[in-house]
Amino acid sequence: MRIVDLLNISRKETPLFYRRVYTAQAVFESPRGRAEKDVQFTVEHRPVGGVDIQVDRIENLDYPLIPVVRELKTFIAALDKKGSLP
Repeated sequence: MRIVDLLNISRKETPLFYRRVYTAQAVFESPRGRAEKDVQFTVEHRPVGGVDIQVDRIENLDYPLIPVVRELKTFIAALDKKGSLP
């Protein structure tokens, strides 16, 4: 399973300035074909530096969840590093 893109990324307002909550549509590619699923994730800055990424919700997916979450976290970290997240 491979993450192709995150579409329609929107940021939810939170009262904490160091925590950003997003919703998006993730485009997955697998041997079975492509699929678009709704996801929700959080990007939180730690007090001693660094960023913690948590995937809070993924719409029903016919694939093992742990490898998908790992790929999604890597993809989100790359977007955050490039400054592509709103």
